[in-house]
Amino acid sequence: MFARNCWYVAAEAAEVGQAPLGRLILGEAVVLYRTSQGRAVALEDRCCHKRAPLHRGRVTGDCIACGYHGFEFDPSGACVRVPGLDQVPAHTRVRSYPLVERYRYLWIWMGPAAEADPETIPDFHTNHDPAWAATGTRLPVAADYLLMVENLLDLSHVGFIHAGTIGSDDTGASIRWDSTAGRVVGVRASTDIDTPPHNRKQGFGPRCDQTKVMTFLPASHVQIDITTVERPGEGAAGEPRTMHIVLLNSMTPETATSCHYFWSSTRDFAIADESITRFFHEMTVRAFEEDRVMIEAQQRIISLAPDAPTVTVAGDLGGVQARRLVNRLIARG
Repeated sequence: MFARNCWYVAAEAAEVGQAPLGRLILGEAVVLYRTSQGRAVALEDRCCHKRAPLHRGRVTGDCIACGYHGFEFDPSGACVRVPGLDQVPAHTRVRSYPLVERYRYLWIWMGPAAEADPETIPDFHTNHDPAWAATGTRLPVAADYLLMVENLLDLSHVGFIHAGTIGSDDTGASIRWDSTAGRVVGVRASTDIDTPPHNRKQGFGPRCDQTKVMTFLPASHVQIDITTVERPGEGAAGEPRTMHIVLLNSMTPETATSCHYFWSSTRDFAIADESITRFFHEMTVRAFEEDRVMIEAQQRIISLAPDAPTVTVAGDLGGVQARRLVNRLIARG
């Protein structure tokens, strides 16, 4: 059902402290916490004694103690103390997951630990680079994570769902796709379109050109690089204004019909202006809430008749190629 030999975002780094955090990832219960030295740890959220969730316990030193009977587990998952016993029974342990803190996220590897290579973590450096300003959060979505992937790769929906927030009708845009090197890249170019509402609020003139580069990185990450350029003569005197932002999107499956949607809006201009950061945060929250409502409704309809026929058009090509990549990863085991 899921590709396991991949890095997924388990949490925003700031979400996890010494209080245990329980999270469902790829259908598995995981508990996250930090040791006394601040290192983030991911363990199976299921005590091997009575299967109580460890996130209902507490962190003590570098270990986590089950809240039911006090069994303590170290960061490797080994049980190091059983109250009332002088010796811990052999093989008393829970699973430990590889976890890497990078780009303000905690990245988890759900497959065999020996195959986890941190060098294959997606490059989300704009979420951490001091030359960029970033804002984002986690959005729970009651839908298959691949529906979110498809939504982000087919941006023809923007002029409809997001007409009042970030959208402009660009159904006449040119688009080309490439699916080599284990990723899917699409370039969507629009010329002389109505300037999206959020760009108008930033002072752009009424018409613009816009290029969106969508990159899908298996199994669940989509980066969208957006450059908006004011049409000559449309704005204030001088050169046409240009705005460049990069949207980072990571949809971590929770179950077959729910996911954790981590997003960040990053920009390389006016990085010290907190008012602009708040503006982008509020606008993106509004837009992605519009997506969430539609995609959750879509999931409910799909669940009623999973085998109902569908029609595929040219704009769906990116999503089709993304699903093929994921299916190949699943087939590899």
